[in-house]
Amino acid sequence: MTETGVIDIKLPDGTVRKTRTEAERDKLLDGKLNTTRPEAKEVLKITSSGGYAGLILERNDGFRLSFESLPAEYTSSGVFYCRDKDGKTISTFFLPTKSGTILTDQSYYKPTGFEGYNGFAHYGRMEARSGKVGANVSIADDFPVGVTAGITTAKDYGAGSSDTEYGALLTARGWQDPNGASAQGQLLITNVSIYGRTAYKNADNKSQFYVPWKAYTDKNTTKDSNGNLKAASPIIKVFADHIELNEESEGVEMKHLGVGHYLIKGVVGFNADGAWGINNGFVIPQDHNGKNMVLIDYDVKPDGDIEVFVFHQQNADMPERFQNKRIKHVDEEGEPVYFENYEPCDVPESRWIDMRVEMPPNSIYNLKQAEAERLAKEAAEKQA
Repeated sequence: MTETGVIDIKLPDGTVRKTRTEAERDKLLDGKLNTTRPEAKEVLKITSSGGYAGLILERNDGFRLSFESLPAEYTSSGVFYCRDKDGKTISTFFLPTKSGTILTDQSYYKPTGFEGYNGFAHYGRMEARSGKVGANVSIADDFPVGVTAGITTAKDYGAGSSDTEYGALLTARGWQDPNGASAQGQLLITNVSIYGRTAYKNADNKSQFYVPWKAYTDKNTTKDSNGNLKAASPIIKVFADHIELNEESEGVEMKHLGVGHYLIKGVVGFNADGAWGINNGFVIPQDHNGKNMVLIDYDVKPDGDIEVFVFHQQNADMPERFQNKRIKHVDEEGEPVYFENYEPCDVPESRWIDMRVEMPPNSIYNLKQAEAERLAKEAAEKQA
């Protein structure tokens, strides 16, 4: 035991065996796998078949942390597993092949849907349809920090609703003091808009969210004929001889029945949420003094089609220089003939009338949304 190096040991049967002494073993192990010595050149290599390399660390209570280095054909370079004493996987963390920051603390969670989020995704629409604001509707502690992916549904948001949205939820906790109080913020990014809300948690109480807000983008707003930004979808722009549609109004048709007489087909009346005021659905082009250039009357047919009637607005109560004089045609002598006040006329040239309508459940957009939702649910079920 006091020798150094390799010594000869004579066994009871008379044979001699060379054996490393304890000092020799210590010498050979010195510096190996020592994280406190970065100058150590030795590298631990643990290999297994199939192009994998793995390492398992196990505590005395059976909890295991294992790491596998994956072959080159995988999109992830490696994966960490946390397993209990029975070998059941508790959590999994994939390492990408690119550099970046790894989110932790349940950083990715995929539910079957956002139905349980109580109106966060549909804050604006729920407020208009049912008067609910969406404040204090869920507990901040119920949401994991990081990224939550899922599908919103429109089944609880009113008959004929086409408000299905797909989205990802970003959740962050900004700080936490020694007494347990904390602040939390969320951004919900959908195919329609961006929603945000914050929460504050007292030391002795569970946190609840404040009233959420909704961002307006080119997906949920339109610039009307007067250049003003308004809540959108589905929107129809009625010109003198044609219409322009957005994504949600795809499939709508117009018939020009006569001077100032239009039929909008393939709709179910005006949009039901009242976002454009009591009379819902029209924006009339105005002149530079803010006076309407035309007057409008309409009739919603039993099948939902909208018949639109347009009349010239002379603004005769204004001084003559401020009146809306619009040329109807030029007579045989080359003199302009003007529209009379309240005379039927087409939509003014280079201007349009905005209409916000309700689309039927079988519209092109709604069918696309339903199919996308079906495929997304199938993919989620297969993944599960």
